[in-house]
Amino acid sequence: MHLNPPVPARIRTTSPLAFRHLRRFLTRLLVSGEIHRVSSLRRVTDLLALSSDHPSSPLISRPLARLYFHLFPSSTTFLYNLLIRAFSGSRRHPGESLSSFVSLLFSSSLPDRFTFPCLAKAACRLPSPAEGTQIHSQVLRRGFESDIYVLNTLLSMYSTFKDMVSAQRLFDSSSLSVDVVSWNTIIDGHIKVGDLEAARKLFDGMPAKNEVSWSSIISGYVGRGELDIARSLFDKMPVQRNVVTWNSMVSGFARQGLLPVARKMFDDMPVRNVISWNSMVSGYALNGEMDAARELFVQMPERDVVSWSCMISGYVQSNRFAEALYLFKEMQIDNLIKPNEVTMVSVLSACAHLVALEQGKWVHAYIDKNHMPLDNEHNLGAALIDMYAKCGSIETALKVFESLRRRNVSSWNALITGLAVNGLARESLYAFQQMLRYDLKPNDVTFLGVLMACVHGGLVCEGRQYFERMRTVYGIQPEMKHYGCLVDLLGRAGLLEEAEGVVRSMPMKPDIMVLGALLGACRIYRDVAAADRLKIDVLQLKAKQSGCHVLLSNIFATAGRWADAFEMRNSLKKTGIKKLPGSSSVELNGIVC
Repeated sequence: MHLNPPVPARIRTTSPLAFRHLRRFLTRLLVSGEIHRVSSLRRVTDLLALSSDHPSSPLISRPLARLYFHLFPSSTTFLYNLLIRAFSGSRRHPGESLSSFVSLLFSSSLPDRFTFPCLAKAACRLPSPAEGTQIHSQVLRRGFESDIYVLNTLLSMYSTFKDMVSAQRLFDSSSLSVDVVSWNTIIDGHIKVGDLEAARKLFDGMPAKNEVSWSSIISGYVGRGELDIARSLFDKMPVQRNVVTWNSMVSGFARQGLLPVARKMFDDMPVRNVISWNSMVSGYALNGEMDAARELFVQMPERDVVSWSCMISGYVQSNRFAEALYLFKEMQIDNLIKPNEVTMVSVLSACAHLVALEQGKWVHAYIDKNHMPLDNEHNLGAALIDMYAKCGSIETALKVFESLRRRNVSSWNALITGLAVNGLARESLYAFQQMLRYDLKPNDVTFLGVLMACVHGGLVCEGRQYFERMRTVYGIQPEMKHYGCLVDLLGRAGLLEEAEGVVRSMPMKPDIMVLGALLGACRIYRDVAAADRLKIDVLQLKAKQSGCHVLLSNIFATAGRWADAFEMRNSLKKTGIKKLPGSSSVELNGIVC
């Protein structure tokens, strides 16, 4: 927070049209004499703050900013507080609150107990906690540290920064002033940083607990998967259980796959809200029970964007991509709830898997029209890159990547993988090197894309090196999918003995993808002996897919080993594994069918 003499706080509008509307509104208030009414002041400040969130908002001219402040003989603390409060809720420009505060300090007015809570709220939206520390210093300097409202917002601010050392120090130094909100805030902060033991110690020492206290600690145990302790606390609650506590329990059991228990608690709830329904629908969806999820979804008395997003995401995770797009279309027809970034990421994933390029283009146009950010935590830009790449439109994928103002690991991963699946192996590896030059740390998804590039480019030496670097340099333990890529790479190159050695050295049992890659190489290179050694592994597969059984049977049949071929076919019948007929959805004239 730099204390240079500023002009009054900068104010942004969404467009020239919004600028003219705001100017006309101010003129009307001036002419009517209503500008001095509190309701008018609140409306002006809220309008200014809301308009600042538009991504293309230009800066309002200094004359208008000065006009706003000079409409009054003297700019009062109340007026400054209105501006600080309004901008504290701004997603894009919370720093305007701090600018307004600096203006206040250089005016003849003084901050009061209503100034600092809004400043603390604004600080929570800033990237650096340093501003929050300076706000705390101003609180101490102005003598408001004993005000309970100010204290609680500072505790909340430090908790948001995950600076629980400072939060606990502040709490301990104010032990005579704290109330139940203070206790709940510090407990919730410890839970959010994963220190459940510290939270439980504070909870047990609370002089008085309310339903929020119980809900927080129960949610903490639910989040860590300790459902027995959570259920025990839930049953011991001396205060009336609120819907938040019920929702936490339902969500916890559902996430753990204990759907019957979750459903019983859901049915026993005295009162349900939309979050209750979403928790149960999400539980079914996460566990692949999409028919049950759909049945409950249809029964919902009220739906929000989370309800729709859970269902669409569930269909995508269950590989029911066409149904995901149908439901998205139903959401558009319903027209009561607008999709958000989370919804669009799932929809783009469905388009990518169906190679539905025209649908994907329409989704892209919708995203642009509604000014959805591509480079925030939802990684909508990465989803667009992935969609275009999987639909074969790699040039458009590159354009989307180049348009991103901030490129994180997810967007680089989408580019690396997209180039790989389009056969541009060298370009993919070059993108990986560029990513490292930006000091971004690769993750398991990054190396999966790199290994895929090596597979598609037949780059055996590079593949071995990257697989080793993943473990030794970056400390990433290979997962099944990484082993599958390496086995596929070696198998395609005819290095079956080395590929089999990789399978035998894996710390986990090979799945259908790993065995399928090796068996595919055995078939191509007619290595019946290697295929025979995989027979036991195939028979031990728990997956209900028949691919490996059929592939091994065909290898035996080609070699004239009919008895072994029939044995593999009979094992399908004995285990109940069925060879499903192939099916797919295609896009015709922009319609998936």
